[in-house]
Amino acid sequence: MAKPVEPGGPAPQSPFGKSMAKEAETLAKFKGRIDKVLSELEKSPASKKKIDEQTITRAAYGGKISSADDLSKLYDQVHEKLKSWSKIFGDQLEAMGITALIAEKGIDGVDAEQRRRLQQIQAESAKYYRDPKTDKPAAGEKHGSGSSGAL
Repeated sequence: MAKPVEPGGPAPQSPFGKSMAKEAETLAKFKGRIDKVLSELEKSPASKKKIDEQTITRAAYGGKISSADDLSKLYDQVHEKLKSWSKIFGDQLEAMGITALIAEKGIDGVDAEQRRRLQQIQAESAKYYRDPKTDKPAAGEKHGSGSSGAL
């Protein structure tokens, strides 16, 4: 069981070396910055809610032209990707904030709901992870399936 770190106190010893140990106030500042970015994202035109609202109906493209149908379908595809990316970005910011808390307070210093939410974000993120070298789902993973480590 990890003991919470007192702000301004000595950095905890890390099994991964001194470079991994951070002071609690540094992590608290980082968490504050993450929370601010997440809050600003939710207020911006890039928020998932605002992107969800930005739709164009098929009728807006004009008469019975096949190119208008193609353009409408393409817009819908791009719009769905933007909605997905906005949600993934917000989730990743939220996960960074939770992990900053865990690094500061230890796993026992965070409530069960935050641990559950982090596992949920990890499982959801695994669905979208692709190997950067092959641009295919990660080895051993099938698109749409993911595993989450126990927290």
